Amino acid sequence: MRSFRPLFCTVVAVIGWSSVTAPAQPTVVGWLESVKLGGEGLVVPAKLDTGADTSSLHASNITWSRRHDGDWVTFDVVGKDDRTVRLERKVERVTRVKKAAGGVQERPVVLLGVCLAGTYHLTEVNLTDRTGFNLPFLVGRSFLAGRFAVDPSRTGTTEPACAMTVASASAPG
Repeated sequence: MRSFRPLFCTVVAVIGWSSVTAPAQPTVVGWLESVKLGGEGLVVPAKLDTGADTSSLHASNITWSRRHDGDWVTFDVVGKDDRTVRLERKVERVTRVKKAAGGVQERPVVLLGVCLAGTYHLTEVNLTDRTGFNLPFLVGRSFLAGRFAVDPSRTGTTEPACAMTVASASAPG
């Protein structure tokens, strides 16, 4: 009976260990990809930047308004097809960003649904004028972490095709 117990414990341990699911491997994407924004389906080119904490979107004609539930912004975004879409989102917070030329800029941060490589996720995005940058959207770590691995030798590896779920379609973004 004594020799049976170690064998039994080993079998139970192996069965228990094998039933633990391994974490999903992140999807490998390039450092330049197309993403789809929100339910509007606007496709924009983006730089995937693991050095940036949050995402940043080029927005023009930003207009603030106050409602019973807080501050809101409306803003224009231009897609790859040169189509301009007017978006409206609740301001989650205001962030202060140090500018390279000195000083501090305040930016509204909104929740926006972003689709990259078949993955749709609501993420915080700050709105700013990115006219001097090559791409209108910078996707930061808060969206990428745990979902994507960025390969800097690759570009344009995926299409932003996401299936909208009932939960994501009813959520703002």
